[in-house]
Amino acid sequence: MSIATWIGTLNTNIAAVTGMGQVHDYRDLPGSIQVFPTALIMPVSGTQTGGKSAPGIAIHEVQVTLYVAAQVMPEALTLAVPFIALVRDKIYSDVTLGGTCYHCLPRADGSFYDGPGGLVYGDKTLCGIVFHLSVKEIETFTTA
Repeated sequence: MSIATWIGTLNTNIAAVTGMGQVHDYRDLPGSIQVFPTALIMPVSGTQTGGKSAPGIAIHEVQVTLYVAAQVMPEALTLAVPFIALVRDKIYSDVTLGGTCYHCLPRADGSFYDGPGGLVYGDKTLCGIVFHLSVKEIETFTTA
């Protein structure tokens, strides 16, 4: 398994969040954001373990950045807050991403989201929330 195995299912799940406009991942990032809300899904760090007689275990830290409005205003912040529960509920509704990973859950250190607030994309500051997920997968690879 690899990121390519489960990223499509995570995309599909986030796209199914009520009120979501568009979802993109590292394979199709837009040059600018024109539709709101838009979520961008990116792996940002990870660990890999494995041994001669042990399975390979990969843990990917994934960032889901949700841009809800083109400006940081009280009205935009009000629009953003309900997405905290909506995204949480969607994540917990399919923690194995359709069986493509061991689990996809809020990051183990307890940091699930940052914001809402101003987030830069390109040369613009937009209003949004950053969600932090941890995807654990068991991989098969050869250790020599």
